[in-house]
Amino acid sequence: MARVLYPGISAIFLLSLLFLSGCGTSRPANYYVLHSLQNEPSGAKMPRADSDLTVGVGPIKIPDYLDRPQMATRTTLSSLQLAEFDKWAEPLEKNVTRVLAENLSLLLSTDRVVVFPWAGSVNVMYQVTVDVSQLEYTPDGKAILVAGWSVFGNEGQKLLTMKRSRIIVPVQNTGFEAIASAQSRAVEDMSREIALTIQSLR
Repeated sequence: MARVLYPGISAIFLLSLLFLSGCGTSRPANYYVLHSLQNEPSGAKMPRADSDLTVGVGPIKIPDYLDRPQMATRTTLSSLQLAEFDKWAEPLEKNVTRVLAENLSLLLSTDRVVVFPWAGSVNVMYQVTVDVSQLEYTPDGKAILVAGWSVFGNEGQKLLTMKRSRIIVPVQNTGFEAIASAQSRAVEDMSREIALTIQSLR
């Protein structure tokens, strides 16, 4: 029996193979996280002290345009570039919350730091809320963090202070790992400002 060939189907089949092979060689994504003081050599050596100070961290608010997997670079005052292959390993809101809590635990020498929402049985002496407006890499090679933050007392019922941080950290090397590291240092600087405020309130 003669074999019937269908040129159109053969061409589609070959194109499909080429498409699949192209997908198999696509560039893998890189994933990053902000790191806390506990991952810094100097921070890891800081002594811990027994303390009854209980601090609640959160809610932390992140702008919708930043709360996405892709890392953002500001190209102009009104435009951003989202990295296709360089992404946050977890939602940025959760990452900032966790790192801020770890930093405050270390800076205030207390293990009694909880993340919002916490159990009703926890007696929180100070609650820290943060509203981030910028956490980006700028065209001039710097990481910028702009955030308003408040400290509440009386189980979150009394506003004790309200401040705003604007922190700029030079990015030492090229690449998104260096950017994430610089942004971690920016969160660290804000953590120190918050810790000093809490200490002054005590």
